[in-house]
Amino acid sequence: MTDGTAELPSVTPSPAAASTAPSYRRTLANRPFFLLWSSLLISQSGDYVFDVALIWLVYATTGSVVDVAYVLVAATVPTVVFGPVLGVYVDRWPRRTILIGTNLAEGALVAGLAAALLAHSATLPLILAVVFSLGVGQQFVRVTSNALVPQTVEKADLASANGLLTFSGSTIQIAGLAIGGVVVALFGATLPIVWDAASFLLAAAILGAMSALVGRPAPADGAAPTGFGAQFAEGFRYVASERFFLEVIAIGVVVNFAGNATFTQWAPYASRVLHGGATTFGLLGAMIAAGAIAGAIPIGRVNLRSRVGPVIFAGLFAVGLLILSLGLTRSIPLALAEAFGVGVASSVINVPLLSVVQAKVPARLMGRAMSVLLGLILAAAPFGEYLSGVIASAFSIPFLYVVMGLLTVSVAAVGAVAMRDVRSLTY
Repeated sequence: MTDGTAELPSVTPSPAAASTAPSYRRTLANRPFFLLWSSLLISQSGDYVFDVALIWLVYATTGSVVDVAYVLVAATVPTVVFGPVLGVYVDRWPRRTILIGTNLAEGALVAGLAAALLAHSATLPLILAVVFSLGVGQQFVRVTSNALVPQTVEKADLASANGLLTFSGSTIQIAGLAIGGVVVALFGATLPIVWDAASFLLAAAILGAMSALVGRPAPADGAAPTGFGAQFAEGFRYVASERFFLEVIAIGVVVNFAGNATFTQWAPYASRVLHGGATTFGLLGAMIAAGAIAGAIPIGRVNLRSRVGPVIFAGLFAVGLLILSLGLTRSIPLALAEAFGVGVASSVINVPLLSVVQAKVPARLMGRAMSVLLGLILAAAPFGEYLSGVIASAFSIPFLYVVMGLLTVSVAAVGAVAMRDVRSLTY
């Protein structure tokens, strides 16, 4: 490359590097990673309870699948609109400082929403504004955390680190969604939202114990641009320079459109199709998390660095078939089993794919590359969330699920045949 950006490492790893097995013990023994992992564990414990409380509150108050879709759109749009911009700052600012500041700001926002609920003044526009602002913060945390992982663990342990993050996040998701559904049913939405505010403050305190030297901006070479606009453009050029990134984006756009359209209607699906309540809604999400754990633990221990592509496509096929099956299901136990399968397949896709990106992108470009990828992959997600309400209202939720399942299977089939760079991914 001649534009001053760093080259990608060789697509084919050396035999010695490729033979090193991931290790959970080594990963957890790393203090900076352990603190990062712990802070995410705490903040996520509040996030999932908050999600159940807020979505069910909106659905129970308005009875509108479209209003539920608006909430999900408000949460997703910041990733698309602000993601690449935030990535510049993730590469410019100390990543530990970003995480601490963002957690404090999110805690203040959620505390304000809790106060509005207690005062009976929480309108839908206010909820949407808070959700949008939290979406900006969560994108900052997501990109910064992913960029920080390869600065705290060796390349051989990236799969273990991402497996642990998936495991812990999914474990908390099980507890948060399952308990959240019960708590909302018994006590209403305010109590879970108060806990979410507290969890952000605890997460910031944990990150404060991390050395200030961890996650400092990586030094750039003399040819690297220094202005904001030039650095912003460099992130896009870097992603556009590699075919496998472009293929991942093409697959991700369609799959996230279908996935977000599906899960936006989780609460109405639990109520209208399965004839359940808030507890059923929470359990559906909890089973996805349980499946993600079941998928993350083995895939974080097995050395799949030479077989990333086939594993990803197998996971995509499974997700599509399971979403389609959910559209044909009217039984709560069967729907929970299918949700479990979706979680397993999601880990099979996400853990190796994220590890590949972290292994290949230079540290000084990690924030921009990660944010550009997420922003472009999720570009169609808000449309999926919005159209899910339109399609579900015009036809039915089962019809929506069948269509989205078929769409996911189709893109997996086309990708497996036509996208050779993803098919041959290694690191």
